[in-house]
Amino acid sequence: MPEAQKQLKKWACHKLECLGDYLEAHAGTLNNTRCCYLELFARGDSYVYKDTDCPTNGSELRALKIKIRFAKYIFVVRDRGQAQSLKRLTSPYNGGISIISGNPVHQRVLKQLFDLVPRSMASLALIDPPGYRRLRWSLIKKLAAHGNDWQGHKTELLIIFPLEMALLRNLTRPECAPSITRLYGNSQWLEIKRKWQESKIEPSQARQQLVALFKTGLKSLGYRYVSDFSPTRFSRPPVYHIIWASDRNNRIKMIQEVWTKPRYLPGEMFHGE
Repeated sequence: MPEAQKQLKKWACHKLECLGDYLEAHAGTLNNTRCCYLELFARGDSYVYKDTDCPTNGSELRALKIKIRFAKYIFVVRDRGQAQSLKRLTSPYNGGISIISGNPVHQRVLKQLFDLVPRSMASLALIDPPGYRRLRWSLIKKLAAHGNDWQGHKTELLIIFPLEMALLRNLTRPECAPSITRLYGNSQWLEIKRKWQESKIEPSQARQQLVALFKTGLKSLGYRYVSDFSPTRFSRPPVYHIIWASDRNNRIKMIQEVWTKPRYLPGEMFHGE
């Protein structure tokens, strides 16, 4: 197996399969609306599904492979190495692709991104951070403030919220408190932590309240539709949570249909049928 290829567990491979189907379905509803696709934590990696050693595409190539293409694609990667890797992966797809290297929470990087998004164009942002520490409320707030298209709609957000795999696991660690506060943009999460430590709520209730608090923040930014969905397949409790925010319409039913659809993973019999 080439060194550049990373092994994916079943839940991660399933997530990518679902993301590809969702982007296909989403693009199919746009009709003549020109839409820009933003991926704030792109990787530029090559993958194999661990259980079958079968190659599988990351979210970037899945977005580029859909039948009805987005008008523009903007990928933000961590550093120049990832930028070069993603450039090689996307080279067969001509036109409309921009790659920015750097941390999207930094103003310099965001300015580059915003300069590439026409004010008149609708946009969809996939936010799939490698852990909660990379995601900050300041980024969400700036995306919402910038992204008004010609109809007054803010940037639509599809957030893969790192709940179980990162946030809940670190909720009670004192050294993690500053980064969790940056995630929410406030310290209200401390009340959830206190109730959990005092056994006043169960872990399942803590999960629900942590998601609800983030959704409350999105609603305060003026989003008309804010919904969430917990994909439990292959991980119980769910490793991640999906949060959707939009002015245009509520896609949560579409998300639920895609994530609950029976499917086979790469290398498994009947995959792709």
